[in-house]
Amino acid sequence: MANKIIIPSEFKLGGSRIIIEFDNEYCAEHRALGLADFTEKVITLCTVNKNKRLKISEINKTYYHELAHMLLDSMGKDRLKWDEIFVEKLGMALYEYERSKKI
Repeated sequence: MANKIIIPSEFKLGGSRIIIEFDNEYCAEHRALGLADFTEKVITLCTVNKNKRLKISEINKTYYHELAHMLLDSMGKDRLKWDEIFVEKLGMALYEYERSKKI
């Protein structure tokens, strides 16, 4: 059985505190399932898209996508952090790792 993924409320990355918040209005306004704000050090996720509740797996995948953005930013990889194809692949690799690890 796959491990349950728990999205943290915050974590440290490169010495900075990263906050994770849920804000459906913000996501709707930006037409996104999630956003990584490099300046404010916030990952914003939503639980609803176009008046439909998102599946937990969709929220988790979005979290890892936004986490990939933050990881690349913390490493100073400015070109890669904006490369959505690369970020999506890295996020999905992190998601797969987290779901499949055995403890």
